[in-house]
Amino acid sequence: MTINQLSEALWPEAGAITLDEFAERSGLAQDFLLQLVDYEVLLPQDAAAMTFAMSSLAAARTACRLHRDFELDAAALALVMRLLDHIRDLEASLRALEARQSQGRL
Repeated sequence: MTINQLSEALWPEAGAITLDEFAERSGLAQDFLLQLVDYEVLLPQDAAAMTFAMSSLAAARTACRLHRDFELDAAALALVMRLLDHIRDLEASLRALEARQSQGRL
């Protein structure tokens, strides 16, 4: 499960918010958010209008905490966010394998 899929589960509300509101709610500066968009860590719902889905807030808040706590620049943060997504995917695969093994289907 990617961080965007996880955030959709946490923020199921439909609708889009502006870049200004997204920056305010996420805790990240607009220019930094735009860098994360360039690195495809955060994807706008509508790139032309630069609006974001509410479901993207969880990923943006995670990015904010990592940026603040570890003083990561946008490139490093993009790498860390991708690695976190990969870890989540691997953990999900491991859980599925363990479940199959416990049912004797391996």
